[in-house]
Amino acid sequence: MGRPIKTAKTVAGILKLPAANTTGTIGDTALAGSTQVQFTGFVTGGSANTGPANSQKGSKTFNITTSDGTEDLILTPVASGALAAGQCQLTATDSAGDTYNVSKISSRYVTLTPVDGTEFTTGQRALWVASGSEVAGVSVSIPLA
Repeated sequence: MGRPIKTAKTVAGILKLPAANTTGTIGDTALAGSTQVQFTGFVTGGSANTGPANSQKGSKTFNITTSDGTEDLILTPVASGALAAGQCQLTATDSAGDTYNVSKISSRYVTLTPVDGTEFTTGQRALWVASGSEVAGVSVSIPLA
């Protein structure tokens, strides 16, 4: 599976944060100050809605909670409007503001499929960073809240 995404947690009541301008976390959204990766997920019986991942189950499987409930969803490189039940997606943005669908995510890198972006090709990996700190041909940002 590679290195999983960091889980938001506290140590002695103090939130452990990722390094500045690097990655967000998954896990407890109730932790004040945590920066959570925001997926668009299609929970069975619902529709495509945004929500955080509670945990990472595999390289492409995440337990995600949306307004429709909680379910293990498979990361799929499609537009949010094309999701089917049991799927989730992430959209990455490059330094030019162009977008990519994410086919795989780890603690530091995403594998991309271009939507309208040209900095990266299908299957290419990029570092994921905080919005506004993207570097051309090196990194992309993903939705955090």
